[in-house]
Amino acid sequence: MTSIRLCGSILLCTIAMSYGCTVVTDSDDAAVHGNPVITTEDDIPAVVAAMTLEEKVGQMVQTDIAAATPEEVRQFGIGSIIILIPEGNLKTTQAWRSIADDYQKEALQTRLGIPMVFAIDAVHGHSYFDGNSVILPHNIGLGATRNPQLVEQLAQLTAKELSATGVRWTFSPTIAVARNIRWGRTFESFGETVALQKMFATPFIEGYQGKDLTAAYAVGATAKHFVADGAVDDGVDRGNATVTEMQLRAMHLPGFIDAIDLGVVSIMASFSSINGEKVHGSKALLTDLLKNELGFDGVVITDWEGIDIGGLTLKEGLNAGFDVFMFAQSWKTSMPAIIELVESGEVPVARIDDAVTRILRMKLRLGLFSRPMSSPQYANSMGSTAHRNLARQAVRESLVLLKNDAGILPLDKRQSVVVVGSHANNVAFQCGGWTKKWQGAHTDLFGHPARPVDGATSIIDGIRNVIGHDNVIDAGVSGFNSDADVAIVVVGETPYAEGQGDRAAAELVLTSEQRVLIQRYHDAGTKVITVLISGRPLLVSDQIDQSAAFVAAWLPGSEGQGVAEVLFGDYDFSGKLGFSWPRSADQIPINVGDPDYDPLYQYGYGMTYDRSIASE
Repeated sequence: MTSIRLCGSILLCTIAMSYGCTVVTDSDDAAVHGNPVITTEDDIPAVVAAMTLEEKVGQMVQTDIAAATPEEVRQFGIGSIIILIPEGNLKTTQAWRSIADDYQKEALQTRLGIPMVFAIDAVHGHSYFDGNSVILPHNIGLGATRNPQLVEQLAQLTAKELSATGVRWTFSPTIAVARNIRWGRTFESFGETVALQKMFATPFIEGYQGKDLTAAYAVGATAKHFVADGAVDDGVDRGNATVTEMQLRAMHLPGFIDAIDLGVVSIMASFSSINGEKVHGSKALLTDLLKNELGFDGVVITDWEGIDIGGLTLKEGLNAGFDVFMFAQSWKTSMPAIIELVESGEVPVARIDDAVTRILRMKLRLGLFSRPMSSPQYANSMGSTAHRNLARQAVRESLVLLKNDAGILPLDKRQSVVVVGSHANNVAFQCGGWTKKWQGAHTDLFGHPARPVDGATSIIDGIRNVIGHDNVIDAGVSGFNSDADVAIVVVGETPYAEGQGDRAAAELVLTSEQRVLIQRYHDAGTKVITVLISGRPLLVSDQIDQSAAFVAAWLPGSEGQGVAEVLFGDYDFSGKLGFSWPRSADQIPINVGDPDYDPLYQYGYGMTYDRSIASE
């Protein structure tokens, strides 16, 4: 017989005992004020039965930290908080834990004392932390490593840094199979094949959740975005994916099946549609397929204001099968609307009970009932040398060498080099989107001010660290200097996220200034080493022709020295393309296995210093 801690009322005790539970009353020394002691999943039905409709709906709500105070968490029984950019000077783990604990203390003072959970979009490290955290390469770079063991270690690194700030739930990994590089979220994908989806979904989740989800080193993972968001027509984010059921099951579903088998605690639905049906409103996908056929017993969560943005009604979302609604800003109007739908009979109580059961199950698995408050155990790991070294290894292994004429690489550390380009000394650019803020740490297209990436190393500083300051000639963003025989030109895309990164095929090019820069050094007889910072392959055939060596560095994150260590021979290249590299705009989309497949560089291509070519 299991035990359940309730608040002592005769009615609640009667309900609990009817489920075969021993009731712990206020007089028991082991009791914590108001908290249900849910020690096994068998205890959950009694708690659900004891809850009012308002309490149940509160658990189903996730709101942004800026939209709800700790007192409102207690007043409305809000079940979870997503953190974007907490206000104030929050550069220490203690400051973050203090905020998390302030919210948690209020949650524990509700009638049933059900703990809340903090969540965040940590898609490439703890990238929203204001202070000294490690920013990892985005998934496109990790896919190029073909090293799932390393990725598991990176997820463990992230989990420790998250737990050090009181965050117990991350909305990662993205396991989309991106099939059109026009899509603004291509860099969130490991590659264009299901093989890469399966290769990396498992180690990411294992790294986040560990062997014991209740431990201080673990956080709950979220497999996203269910399903086929990488197949949207013309690469239009939140658009429609025209796919057959066979394609859906063979190409886009296997990574989610692996995630479910591993016990991933949550799955986030995609904003996109499949064959004209919005995923956020699809009972066939979220309930019939995900919950019933695949047996997923965790939490199904919407994307950011996914119901409203998707043009759906709350009734459609509830009946589709959502358990947690990310009402980031609309929770005050959405909560009473859900209650009204249930009271009117338009949404069955059983649907609400299913959602709350799953939410309590997730919180049990995360250890929140036994350890609701944050832990400082891994505070010293935040931005630590060990974490940066691991991230730098990931940068080194992610680099793909596309060209190396006459074995110009590795470069001689004793020679002077010119370093130039828009991305050579810009950490925000090398980190990309989802860094410090949604569209990136730079001053973005919305006019948001730039935010510092503390502890990071730019690529030019990494080169200085490897060969010495005296051997580096800094030519700035677009300067010309003929004092060295070799110029390392670092150029690429500026940061973006989601649909802000969607492009027409012909737009997947370097800026005119960047193209002129490469040509100018080439025409002057300087050997050009081009390092491309981008979230996808770009149309750069002319720039490759004008370069003695060309490196795809993707979005490497905070550890720019990893690029330098490979350019100067401390380590060899080992990365392989996870995407086919097109020759021209009219080839896009191009994927391995296409009829008349003829890319500039094939999927799996990647050179090493001895000029051997690795491919798959």
